[in-house]
Amino acid sequence: MKANTKNLFKKAFETLELLQQKKITPEDAKAVSNIVKQANNLLKYELDKAKAIEKFENIEIKNIEE
Repeated sequence: MKANTKNLFKKAFETLELLQQKKITPEDAKAVSNIVKQANNLLKYELDKAKAIEKFENIEIKNIEE
């Protein structure tokens, strides 16, 4: 699964459906929700990073992923 907004929403709503159908526990739904939230924070970070690079030509951003 690619981490993008569309897929994050899809996963969140699929989880809600499973919870309503009582196929998963509230604890499972909460765990999925936390993962979706973390993935969304990473997407926001990447967007902010791209904006900063575009706005400031000489900015050096350390690549913490490596």
